[in-house]
Amino acid sequence: MPDDVVEVVHDLRAPLSVASGYLSMLMDGTFGPAPGQWCAPLEVLGTKLEEARLLIDEILVLRRMDCAPVARSGNDQVNLTEAARTAAARAQPRARLLQGSVVVDTGRVHSAIAKGDQRRTLRILDNLINNALVYSGTTRRVVVRVEQEDGPQVAVEDSGSGISEECRAQLFEPFVRDEGSAEVGSGLGLFISRTLARQMGGDLTFHRRRGHSGSRFVLHLPSAQGPRLPDARSA
Repeated sequence: MPDDVVEVVHDLRAPLSVASGYLSMLMDGTFGPAPGQWCAPLEVLGTKLEEARLLIDEILVLRRMDCAPVARSGNDQVNLTEAARTAAARAQPRARLLQGSVVVDTGRVHSAIAKGDQRRTLRILDNLINNALVYSGTTRRVVVRVEQEDGPQVAVEDSGSGISEECRAQLFEPFVRDEGSAEVGSGLGLFISRTLARQMGGDLTFHRRRGHSGSRFVLHLPSAQGPRLPDARSA
C-alpha cells in the first residue's frame, strides 16, 4: 500500500474525531434539545461515522501487517471468556445505534484459557461482532459463544441471510465482499482477522448455522493447558 495513501487515511482521523465530537454533543443536548425529527438522521450519521472510523482502522492495521514481520505469540495467554465479554461490551453503543443486541453465552465454560495475545484477540472479536451487526438483517441479534470443543474457541453468530455460495471460496481474501448482500463493507475485516488468528497459532473459520439462517465465525486458539490445535487450514 503506497505511503501517501496511508498518510491521507491517517489524516482522516482528525476531522472524523471532530465530527464525532459535535455529533455526540448534539445527541446529548449540549446545544439544547434537538427537534424530534432530528433523532433518526443523527443516528444514521453516527452509524456512518463509526463505519468510517472502522474502515480507517482496518486500512492502518493492514499497512502494519504489510510492513512488520509475522510475530507469533510466545507464552502469552488470553482468557477467551473475559475477551468475549469485553468485546461485547465495547460493541453495545453501536448495537444500540443499529437497534440491535449483542449477548454473550458462556454455557458451562467458566474460563477458556488460550495461548494468544489479548490485543489481537480483541481486534478479531471486534471485527467479527461489527460484521455480524451489519449483516444481521432486521433483527440485528448477535450471539458470542465461548466454547471448549477440541480447544478453546469463541463463535460469533448472526441472524442474517447468510453468505452466498459464490462468496464463500474467497471469503477471507482482502477486499472480497458478498455482492448478493445489500450491505457494504471494506472487505478487509475477515482477511485481517484470520491473519491475526494464524499469527497466534490458531485459525478463523466460517460455518453455516445449522437449522438457522445466518453465519457463524469461529476463532480457534491453541489451549494454554495442552498441545497446539491441528491447523484448520488443512481440514
